[in-house]
Amino acid sequence: MKKFFLLTLIAGFVFASCNMNKKADTFTIQVKVQGFDGKKVMLEKRVNDDWVKLDSATIEKGAALIKGSMSSPEMLYLSLEDQKGYASFFAEAANITVDVDPINMKNATITGSPAQDRYTAYITGSEGFDDKLYEVYQQYQEAEKNQDEAKMKEVEEQFKAVEKEKRDYMVNFIKTNTADIVAHYILLRNTYDFELDELESLVNNFDQSVSSPYLKDLRNRVLVLQSVAIGQPYVDFKLAGATGDTIALSQKVGTKLLLVDFWASWCKPCRHENPNVVAVYNDFKDKGFDVFAVSLDTDRDKWLEAIEADHLTWTHVSDLAGWRCSAAKLYGVQSIPHNVLLDDKGVIIAKNLREEALREKVQSLLQ
Repeated sequence: MKKFFLLTLIAGFVFASCNMNKKADTFTIQVKVQGFDGKKVMLEKRVNDDWVKLDSATIEKGAALIKGSMSSPEMLYLSLEDQKGYASFFAEAANITVDVDPINMKNATITGSPAQDRYTAYITGSEGFDDKLYEVYQQYQEAEKNQDEAKMKEVEEQFKAVEKEKRDYMVNFIKTNTADIVAHYILLRNTYDFELDELESLVNNFDQSVSSPYLKDLRNRVLVLQSVAIGQPYVDFKLAGATGDTIALSQKVGTKLLLVDFWASWCKPCRHENPNVVAVYNDFKDKGFDVFAVSLDTDRDKWLEAIEADHLTWTHVSDLAGWRCSAAKLYGVQSIPHNVLLDDKGVIIAKNLREEALREKVQSLLQ
C-alpha cells in the first residue's frame, strides 16, 4: 500500500512537472490595430531563406489573439492582410502585446517580451552610431560637391572610425552576453562582417548548453566557411550558363589563376567593381588569368544586359535564384561582390580581392 502510494505520488509530480513545462513554453500574442476588423494577421518565421507560416487570426473589435508554444526565444514576423511590410520581434514564453502601426508595420510597439526588450536596447544603442555615420556622409557629399579632396579624405577616416566604434559595440555585446539568444541572433545577422577565425572564436565563446536555433545556424556557418577557407580545395558546382548550357566550375579549373566572382546586375558595388575586373582580365588573360562569374540575379534579361553593358567577356553562370543561389551557399556568400581566387590545382589562395589588391595579387603570381 505504501509502495503504491509512493508510486502515485511520484507519478503526480512527474505529471505536474510535464504540465508546468508545457505551460512555461506557451506564449500569447495580443495584437491591437484599429480599422482592420475582419482582416487577418499572420505570424511567420524565417527558416533558412524560406518563410514558414505559424498561425493567423481574424481581427475583431481592433484586436486579435494568437497562441503558441516555443522552447526558446525566437524572432517572429507579424504581417497584416492587404498591408505591406511586417513587424519583427522576439517572441518567447510570455504574454506579449503588439500595438500595430498599419501605416508602417516596423513601428509596432512590442511589450511583454524580455528578449525583445534586450534587443530593442541593443538596436537603440546601435542607431546612435548610424546617426553619426549619416552626419559624416553628409559632410563627405558636401566636400565632394566642393571638390575638396583633402576634406574628403579626412571625412573618409572619420567614417571608418565611427564604423569601427559601431562594430566594437556589437562585438562587446556579443562577448558579454554569451548565454543570450539575442546575442546569437545578432552575430548570425552579421557574420559577413567577420573573418573565419574571429567568427569561430565568438561562436565557441557562447554558452553551448543554451538551446538556440541561431547558435546551431552559427555552427553550420562556421563549417561552411572552414570548407572554403584559404588553403582548401575548391568546391565544385554546376549551373546554367548564359547560353543555356550547364557548366561546372571544374571545367575551368586548371588555368594558372581563376577568379570565381559572385555578383549581380542589381548590385551597385558589383557594377562599380566590374571595370576593374575587366581591366585586370584584359591585361592578364594571355598569361593564364580567367574569370568564372556566378550571378545572384533572378531576371535573366537584366543579367544578360549587364554582361553586355559592362563588357564581361568571360564565362557566366546562374541559377537565377537570387540569394538562394546554390553555389553562393556552398561558398558561404552573404554579401556581394564576393570573390575567390584559385590556383592551377584548384586550391583557394585568396578571397575578396578588390581594386588594386586584385591587380597586385594577379601580377605578383603571373610575373
